[in-house]
Amino acid sequence: MDRAILLSPTLISGRGTPELVKNATVYLGDEFCIHKQPSFRDFAAVRKLSGRNPVLLGTLLTEPAFDRWALLLAECAKKAPGAEVVVNDVGLLRFIDGNYRGRFKLALGRLMTYFFDTKHTRLPGCTRPLLWTGEASAPAARKADLEAEEKSRKSWEDGLDLTPIAYIREFLKRYAIERVETDSEYLFKKYSDGTDMKISYYYPLRLMAMTRFCPFVGGIVQKCKAPCGTSLVRLETRQLDYRLFSKGNAYFAKNKLFKHPRLDRLVVMPLAKSPGFNPLPNKYSSPDRPRA
Repeated sequence: MDRAILLSPTLISGRGTPELVKNATVYLGDEFCIHKQPSFRDFAAVRKLSGRNPVLLGTLLTEPAFDRWALLLAECAKKAPGAEVVVNDVGLLRFIDGNYRGRFKLALGRLMTYFFDTKHTRLPGCTRPLLWTGEASAPAARKADLEAEEKSRKSWEDGLDLTPIAYIREFLKRYAIERVETDSEYLFKKYSDGTDMKISYYYPLRLMAMTRFCPFVGGIVQKCKAPCGTSLVRLETRQLDYRLFSKGNAYFAKNKLFKHPRLDRLVVMPLAKSPGFNPLPNKYSSPDRPRA
């Protein structure tokens, strides 16, 4: 099984980077920050550092970020044909298909696999308590209303689109995709049972949601001109029964590693703790969820 390390372009010259990437495939880029998208200069630096081509990792792209990717792909097509690209943007996928089909090895990133299965962004086994709003002592009629509301919400969640695997197989074939990536055991099983794709699994954090809230600025940042920080902020709230983490433009929860014959590559996110944050104790717990 291949082992890969996520590496932001901002960390290429870091003191501990040579040891971090030793004997590992390097995923160069960022899934959530448009200011951490790689250049060919970054590509060449990692290739010199590790002795092999890095995997280019993209995110949802703005127009300026898309233009930078167009330049990167043009240079890679000349100087590093056959490089692997993890695509998390439909527009970029179509661009590569229209201009460089067969020139790169394509992987469908975890943002895209969740796009096909939006229902499964929630951790199995973790629940939001029904009466967390302080309604525990409410009259029976109010409790009945809350229970009806919960059933309605669950019905709505169950009705969210789940793309049929037959369509997904056709999509993968249409765009000549060779690998799919996920951080969900459920989705891993879906692709291992329903396709012959190579499959990557992200560990130890699973994507829960994307956000524009910056814990370092302290609010919603609609126009940010700086790269996201590298630190991981641990969050705890009484409204959730599992720990939540903030990093860049995304929220994560811990996931579990498992053994499977189709697990072709493990993609590891290096964790850098952020000091100075004192989260509230979590009132709820779930026995099957890791807490540290």
